[in-house]
Amino acid sequence: MELKLSKKNKKTNSANLTVNEFLKIKDIRDDLLYTTDGYIFTYIQVLPQNTRLKTYEEQANIALNLAAELSTETTPFTLFMTNRPVDVSVMTDYQIDMMNKETDPQVQSLLSQRIESLNMLANSGIALEEEIYIKIWVKDKEGAEDEIYSRQNRLSSELLNAGFKTKMLSEANLQQLVDTFTNPDSSTQESQNYYNF
Repeated sequence: MELKLSKKNKKTNSANLTVNEFLKIKDIRDDLLYTTDGYIFTYIQVLPQNTRLKTYEEQANIALNLAAELSTETTPFTLFMTNRPVDVSVMTDYQIDMMNKETDPQVQSLLSQRIESLNMLANSGIALEEEIYIKIWVKDKEGAEDEIYSRQNRLSSELLNAGFKTKMLSEANLQQLVDTFTNPDSSTQESQNYYNF
């Protein structure tokens, strides 16, 4: 006899999924993320440009160059953007150290105001840094790692030709990126272990 779950039971079961079951993360090795449904993902970090400092013509040229370089791509990819909290504690500590060494009361007052501003930024959650990634993936099969690395290198070259610098993620960077999605408030400080599920 075959038992079928009602729609209500299916909803209950999906609500009881852990975050890792929902995200389907099986393993993270080097800069590759392996999923439980048989895919391998990697992310290319694209270092942003401040186009507000460029003329309209320069902005148009950037867009045209990017379109031309990526026009030969026939395999899908996803653009992924996220805002991560900026850790201002190092800057705050530096300002406190300067204030403690300073003897001029006027300079101490200015440094105190700067420290207060940094604390306000940290506590308000508005100190955010935008990060841009290109997500690529392949089906996990023999030779899949070579295939995804070849594609990663080709896309990085195309982006560089269009004037965009890129960065390959380390294992720690990839874990931190996953943390940004699952736990954005602590992603700059904590790293989760996604192994052995």
